Amino acid sequence: MTLDEIRATYPHLGLALYALEPGGPVVLEVHAPGFLQTWRGQTVQAVVDQAFPPEVEPPAPSPVVDVLS
Repeated sequence: MTLDEIRATYPHLGLALYALEPGGPVVLEVHAPGFLQTWRGQTVQAVVDQAFPPEVEPPAPSPVVDVLS
């Protein structure tokens, strides 16, 4: 998910993304009334994935075996 996708999907959230220390972590803050959550990682994508995990595709269903045939 990109920042633009997050903003479109969650218009009620405020986002702050920064990297203040050279070579240091990237920080993503998510703001809402009465709520603040912070994630740190080595890349923008790493913190975005922490805050908004990519959807995991469920495994394919196992084939049904007819044991009575």
